[in-house]
Amino acid sequence: MEIFCYEGMMKPVQECSPGPMREALREADFPSCEYAYANLRMWEEAFRTRCGVFRGQMYFHMSNIDELLFPCGSTLPSAADLHAVSEGMKAAHYSGKIAHVPQNAVLLPGLDQFYTIQPMDDGNDEYIYKTETLAGLHGSKLSKKRNLISQFERLYSPYEIREITSADFDTVLSLNDQWRREHSGMRSIENEQKALAAALGNYDELGLHGLILTAGGNIEAFAIFSPINSNSWTVHFEKARSDCKGAAQVINQQTAKYLTGKCEYINREQDLDIPGLRQAKQSYMPDRMLKDFLLIPK
Repeated sequence: MEIFCYEGMMKPVQECSPGPMREALREADFPSCEYAYANLRMWEEAFRTRCGVFRGQMYFHMSNIDELLFPCGSTLPSAADLHAVSEGMKAAHYSGKIAHVPQNAVLLPGLDQFYTIQPMDDGNDEYIYKTETLAGLHGSKLSKKRNLISQFERLYSPYEIREITSADFDTVLSLNDQWRREHSGMRSIENEQKALAAALGNYDELGLHGLILTAGGNIEAFAIFSPINSNSWTVHFEKARSDCKGAAQVINQQTAKYLTGKCEYINREQDLDIPGLRQAKQSYMPDRMLKDFLLIPK
């Protein structure tokens, strides 16, 4: 029987052919932002991501945080195959845990023979919104968002919303760098700056789309997003000037309007237990919270 060997089978994502990666992700059709092709590529330097194929399934491992994603393919793996991979991971001095396991996969026959199954912590829950909800902002619960947009329109008209082009990349990095300095001290923010630079450096190859909001010749906000699966897109980056009231709400709504007809749901990723981020994401009334699971070898 084939034995999983980490050093022999896993190699840096940048050395992997993008075609098979995209196909495995497409076949799996998982809704989690962790399985967006662009995310895997943009964050590969920060997480030292590796990938490999074992028994017809593609695995991704973020080696510097020891997070092995549930494998991708046209079918779900067997519990025995997962166990073989975990044993190989442990032989390479990793934990053998498998993270971001979709809800339907925890019902695999025989899984409890090899693993303890537990929900991932709340900071990893993903915020899922109906595209039409974010585009329309109807109802009393979203009235504050509409008011902030109205205030922006009064204060900053005329303004422009347009698609990001390569000519905007330096400006986008500059606004993100300003935001980073205002929120210094968090390692995740430093990694995000690297991921954004990687995204802009491989923009077309990664299948990214983006919008930029300008007023008076100045950039006030931007958003960058891409497809996850057959009915969802994810927003990878969204930043607005902190001193520009309403800019964040405008770019959020305009992103949803841009995606109307392209996807049913927008995944706005996790809050990572950051209180301000959690409050902002909750204020948009998510349609549901996506809870993934963790497989811990027994």
